[in-house]
Amino acid sequence: MKKKRFIIIAVAVLLVIAAAVICFKMFGGSHTGIDNNPESKLSNDSKVLVAYFSWSGNGQQMARWISEETGGDLFRIVPAEPYGKDFDSCADRAKNELDNGIRPELSEHIEKQAMEQYDVIYIGFPVWWYDLPMPVWSFLEEYDLSGKTVIPFFSHNGSSNGAGSVSRISELAKGAEVLTEDALSIPGRSVSGSEKEVKEWAAERLKENQ
Repeated sequence: MKKKRFIIIAVAVLLVIAAAVICFKMFGGSHTGIDNNPESKLSNDSKVLVAYFSWSGNGQQMARWISEETGGDLFRIVPAEPYGKDFDSCADRAKNELDNGIRPELSEHIEKQAMEQYDVIYIGFPVWWYDLPMPVWSFLEEYDLSGKTVIPFFSHNGSSNGAGSVSRISELAKGAEVLTEDALSIPGRSVSGSEKEVKEWAAERLKENQ
């Protein structure tokens, strides 16, 4: 009887671990959120914009490296209502927003005239539930990106090809040339050691699209 009980408990533990791993891969990112603060104001003297949404900090780190390498203006996509630092509640909210097509209101915006000056836009995000986080939907639908080159970069925890996120950018960034084949994909656990890779990728993409 004791042996049978032990086996049942062991199986239950394994199922819980498996479920956690699956959820982690679908959602992506760290288990702890960072602040909800915007970046400094745009310089308005660059043709390159590095826009990103980041909850765990991975996308923020990648975006800042790209900005350093390209001289691009840095803009953080900030939801008016923060997702908070708790992983489970963040994941639940993200799933609800995606399932119901909820576009979160953003607290930071780029003026139309300022957006017109950019020729190249790097757009960064984590893969959430096999798709773009809904704040990125809000951002892409707010602006006319016609004639611009949009280059995606993202962190993930299993969806190395971006799942549906990269094709979603093509759908939302109407009139833009989205470089879906050149998107940068880095596992969340590897971002901290990827500075060289990120900067080399950013420089090469910019060289090809100037």
